[in-house]
Amino acid sequence: MTDAGIGKVSIIIAAFNVANFIKKAVDSVLSQSYSNLEVILVDDGSTDGTVEKLSEYSKDQRLRIITKPNGGLSSARNLGLKRSTGKYVMFMDGDDYIETSLVEICCKQFLSDHADMVFFGYDSLDANNKKLSKGISKTYQHRVVSGQDVLRMLATNRLNNYSWSFMSDQSLFNDIEMPVFPEKLHFEDIGSTYKIVKHAKRVSFVEPIMYHYVQRAGSITKTPSVKQVNDLQIIRAHILSDLATYLDKTDLNTWSFFIDIAIYQIFSYTPLKKNKELKELRSRIVRELPQTSSAIVKIKWILIKLGFYKFLYPIMARLRWL
Repeated sequence: MTDAGIGKVSIIIAAFNVANFIKKAVDSVLSQSYSNLEVILVDDGSTDGTVEKLSEYSKDQRLRIITKPNGGLSSARNLGLKRSTGKYVMFMDGDDYIETSLVEICCKQFLSDHADMVFFGYDSLDANNKKLSKGISKTYQHRVVSGQDVLRMLATNRLNNYSWSFMSDQSLFNDIEMPVFPEKLHFEDIGSTYKIVKHAKRVSFVEPIMYHYVQRAGSITKTPSVKQVNDLQIIRAHILSDLATYLDKTDLNTWSFFIDIAIYQIFSYTPLKKNKELKELRSRIVRELPQTSSAIVKIKWILIKLGFYKFLYPIMARLRWL
């Protein structure tokens, strides 16, 4: 497969204070076996010399560095997307890295599967490149499904919302109201992935683990807060409205159920518990367990029903059991 045959691929890297990791991220992209790349690195107001670490790449015309005042991950991704010119687009975080064959494998699937999106496997590593046994990870068997099938996978929690876990045709963004990534909200991946998927006709899943998510000390953490609850409720309202004609009521109710679970977990983790709201939320979750729920969801449901979850979740979350 010639690089010219498939066209340019834009890789958008959002970076904030990742001076110790950014070179590995950029090296993994520029060393791709597929070379027709446009690498857009958006520095979101770093103060640790992240941009200065990239001076040695000044002669590689594939790399463009954009600096901006700090505005958050979503604003960096939105700006990178706006400046991109590739036929295909993927997003990446500045402290992660990818396998050298990722772009080539995805491009082959775009051609052979006539796909609009390609999802690939991922794993979690610590800052010393050691695989985390309790970290997020996913592998797939090769298959091709419809965009609506993927929406159902998202609705039923069978597919995680990670914006760096797929590559998509640039044309899918044409009909999305900008900005794609909701700014000044937590859970930006939940609030954006479905927007892209709903315009895809054919979605390919490929087997290899090709993206390495690095969990490091000092990375952005989401300390449970009431704002997170409010943000999830805003995102849920958008999902239910935007997908009203794409999914049936059962799928939408299932999606809403899993967001209720996430909200319950936040209230279970934080000292800012609203007892009345927690009680109402618990009653709703107990009433609406989807029939297709996995074993782990049923365990959560039983603990919530018995009233134990809010006491046990903070411990289980630290151990990454739930």
